[in-house]
Amino acid sequence: MVYIRNKQVKGISYSYLVRSVWDKEKKASKQETIKYLGRTEKITLGDIPKDYADDKNILKFFAKESNGSRKNYNEYVTKVRKDLFKKLAGPGPINLAKVYEEYKDDFTILEFYDKIIKHILYDVGDLWRRNELMIGTEHVVSNRLLGIISELNKNQTRKKKRSKLLICNPSGERHNIVCNMLESILTDRGYNVYNISPSTPSKDVIKYVTNINPDMVMVSITLPANLQSGINLVKNISKDYNKPIVVGGQAITESSSKKFIPAIVMPNENTLVENLKEIRTLVPT
Repeated sequence: MVYIRNKQVKGISYSYLVRSVWDKEKKASKQETIKYLGRTEKITLGDIPKDYADDKNILKFFAKESNGSRKNYNEYVTKVRKDLFKKLAGPGPINLAKVYEEYKDDFTILEFYDKIIKHILYDVGDLWRRNELMIGTEHVVSNRLLGIISELNKNQTRKKKRSKLLICNPSGERHNIVCNMLESILTDRGYNVYNISPSTPSKDVIKYVTNINPDMVMVSITLPANLQSGINLVKNISKDYNKPIVVGGQAITESSSKKFIPAIVMPNENTLVENLKEIRTLVPT
């Protein structure tokens, strides 16, 4: 049985997706946390892993009248995604430095990336695969998103950096918006980030790993056509590198994830918060 449990901390409600499991030794039921969901009023059904999204307890939670404010929030998130996508794809000029200013009262930068930018990327990819988006429009949206991230990076307070992280794509992978989001978030969290995306030849990645000796290598793969290149890259890096290698991206499926051993694969359904938590566990700042 799965359900959502709320916890009050300093007057703010936070939610967790939990399940009841049987403790054979104690002969009693106990709670096991599946996922931290964040602030209760900001939860959307999209935050729930697919395996649990149709569970009756989860649907009941979102259907309660007492959660009307959450329904309004979900509708607002959807509206922001649609409005921003329309603006990014439109012909008019955009002041990229001011885009986040419109939403900063409702979203932290991490939430803006996770709930808005990431989903716009998914929508762009889906439309392009269905031939419903011109490649020129896809490039315009992508370049403007990169510009927004660049502007946000300028305003972030840089902290003292110790641990080094290398972010890269396999050769042929030109999509690096997620790499830039990760660079933004991780730099703000105190990491010394080397982002050499997009599409760096394998031999150059290996040289970079040897030269800077990072505490972790992160590989992002968006297109399925670049999976084999990514698998080969991980294999080559791991020959002489015994620190964590993390792989993620839309191209990776449950079946293909097994081919990246010894790398750690971040599931696509993970939020950026969950990925950040995993990275912090593997490599403290």
